[in-house]
Amino acid sequence: MTGVPYLILAVLCLSISSTIAAESGWVDAALKFLVEGNKALQVAEVGKLEEAIEAYKQGVETLPAECDKSLDKKQAQIILSLHTQLGQALSYAGDLQSAIDSFRSACICQREWSEGGKNEALNQLASKAYFSLGMAYQESASSATDEVKQREQLELSVRAYGHATKLDPLYWSSYANLGVILADVGQDGNGNKVKSLEMYEEGILAYQKAIDILTGADGSNSIPTDPPENIREVVAELQYRIGLCLVPYLFSPDSDNETDGEDNEKDCTLTIDSKPITRSCLELAAYQFNRAAQYDALHVGAQNALVLVTADASFGMSTDVKKVEALFEDYASNFESSLVDELGYNAFHRMRRGFDRALAQENEATEKKFLKVVDAGCGTGLAGVEFRNISQSLIGIDLSPKIIEHAKTKRPGLYDSFQTGDINPILRDYAEQPISLLVAADTFIYFNDLTDLFASMKDGIEEGGYAVFSLENVSEESEARLNAIVPEWRWQLTPSGRVAHRKEYVEDIAKANSFQTILYDKLDNFRAEKGEGVRGHLFVLRKDSSRKKDEL
Repeated sequence: MTGVPYLILAVLCLSISSTIAAESGWVDAALKFLVEGNKALQVAEVGKLEEAIEAYKQGVETLPAECDKSLDKKQAQIILSLHTQLGQALSYAGDLQSAIDSFRSACICQREWSEGGKNEALNQLASKAYFSLGMAYQESASSATDEVKQREQLELSVRAYGHATKLDPLYWSSYANLGVILADVGQDGNGNKVKSLEMYEEGILAYQKAIDILTGADGSNSIPTDPPENIREVVAELQYRIGLCLVPYLFSPDSDNETDGEDNEKDCTLTIDSKPITRSCLELAAYQFNRAAQYDALHVGAQNALVLVTADASFGMSTDVKKVEALFEDYASNFESSLVDELGYNAFHRMRRGFDRALAQENEATEKKFLKVVDAGCGTGLAGVEFRNISQSLIGIDLSPKIIEHAKTKRPGLYDSFQTGDINPILRDYAEQPISLLVAADTFIYFNDLTDLFASMKDGIEEGGYAVFSLENVSEESEARLNAIVPEWRWQLTPSGRVAHRKEYVEDIAKANSFQTILYDKLDNFRAEKGEGVRGHLFVLRKDSSRKKDEL
């Protein structure tokens, strides 16, 4: 990851109307220099920056020696504007300490005047002065070589941004920059770890506040201060940064990008749609990276981070049988109409055609009857219909009792019997009276690691028996990213909660459990997801003898 720039580097160009009436002798002169400085600062020409600095300095020299509480609002505006604009110009020129001094002068006056009742009228100008002061301290910290000095500057920056948000609660960029100071993650352009206070929970809160202001989720129905032209891209960046805060250890310069270890067992709490959600930090990070990608499909950082945290993921619905059961219990009444009519699901037809081709390759008759056929994850019987005519006994297995009841009602007599529960122990129970053919249409997409599943298949399927199943594949874009970022990936957890498996991984784990892949076929567009075709795999396996060849 490259160095992260400040979220906002806005040019503060305040204009004070020339119609301001002079009530003291210094006002006209100060206003004249302010206008001259602003004009020079807005012109991107060599020498104009120095001209602006000189004009602002002359203007400051005309000001009263102290922040007189008796000054009216317009006079106070001129004073704040001159100090702030001088600080901005000095910052552009690289004179950071002088810039800090100018911003502080504006902020000191604001605090003096706030006691005199002028704070409401001057809040907008003062918030910009504090914002600029925060940026100056931020830049000072980035160039500091002493860790104590660095932390001191970061803490001063936090205080300045905090003042800016108090004066202007809609100043989204102050919250965003505050998040950067509290919890920036990654490395700079030189490959060094970025400098922040590493207060990740506080950083998340600051980023979320900025998002709420920009999206209107704060309920204020007010226009954000200085809203960006590309709000979606900015919100995407903020969502991405929240994701980084959830798993910062994965993105530090000394990270090996491994998602194994104690850190990955940690839970985090994140407010989503106004509700606190506690999940695995990795799972919430994946959610944030996916949200960022939805806001900005071209956000490369979010896309790459999503790949990193979801490759070989050991979190989510795929690790919890109860979650899968609950999903289908809720889904039962609309299961088939949603799957076939809305999503265009067709894997069950293609599985049967593929199985017939595999039998033909094996010189087996396609009308051969199999003694015991198990439809794992049978649902309402879509795959069962396709394989009924080659089954002497067809058994339906599903996690959801409700779906099994729908299968009985919708297709009475299709199955000879049903079993309800987790497929792993059920398959192992068939060891004494093994299965001739295992059918699984989109069932294994709710497993991540297939090790235990294939061991159960090995126990439950007879030698010479078959397994035919469909799996989801990653998109071509995700596959390219996975191969580049996590070359040895085996599966990826998708935003839908399903798991997409790598072809080579499935073939390897099948071979390790005495299964030979006798047919593989791409199963592209076997269903739709948000209007886009989903890539898939079709596997037909045959269980070979578990005896070693030298024992034959």
